Amino acid sequence: MDIVYVLIGSGILILIFVVLWLKERRQSRMEHIAYGLRSSEDNTENSRTNITMMDTGFREAMSRLEDMGEVRQDEWGHWIWNESGKPVGKALEKQTD
Repeated sequence: MDIVYVLIGSGILILIFVVLWLKERRQSRMEHIAYGLRSSEDNTENSRTNITMMDTGFREAMSRLEDMGEVRQDEWGHWIWNESGKPVGKALEKQTD
């Protein structure tokens, strides 16, 4: 008879732990989804900030190059290298001999 009580007690304890574990998993899943939604909003804001910072950095770099006499703007507002006359950022073409 004692073994029967031990088995019933163990079964009840296991059942309680399984229910608590499932409840915690559900809560964890909801938190994960909420965190993902918040993260998406933060990434959008970070992207805007990064683009703004990149634009500011580009303008600052072009201003410095212009002050040094390396670049100039043409009549359409495009940046041109003074030495080569090529647009800034244009990919260099490899010469094949």
